[in-house]
Amino acid sequence: MHTKIKLLKLVEITGALLLLAGIILGFAGAEILHIPFIRMDIVPFAVGFCGVVLFIAANSGISYEKTKTKDQEIEEKDERLLTIERNAKSKGFDIIMILLPFALLSMAIFGYMNKVSFFALAGMYFISFGYQKYLYWKYQREK
Repeated sequence: MHTKIKLLKLVEITGALLLLAGIILGFAGAEILHIPFIRMDIVPFAVGFCGVVLFIAANSGISYEKTKTKDQEIEEKDERLLTIERNAKSKGFDIIMILLPFALLSMAIFGYMNKVSFFALAGMYFISFGYQKYLYWKYQREK
């Protein structure tokens, strides 16, 4: 439990630093990075938004871990609930693997996506798909 709280605190600090960096970039301007972003005006918002998301997620996780009762700890380790959670994640992954290629294709066809973002998202798709196949193969060998 303490390791999980320490990890969440690290994520919280990272989120706070990203939020601070977004605020600094908003006042100083993203041009100080000397990176040729296409939309320099969005960079501070994107960095700050990532910081806010990390900060809120870590903060809610820390508060949950600190107020967790013994019954909740026992319930979290229940194999039936773990199986339900794994099945739900599996179905979510299946939906993403089906919908993401169609979303990429439609955004590319209608001109809402440039080459860099298209190939970055397609690469993440193939990495996720390959990792899923690797884990499937690994778990099959263990049986």
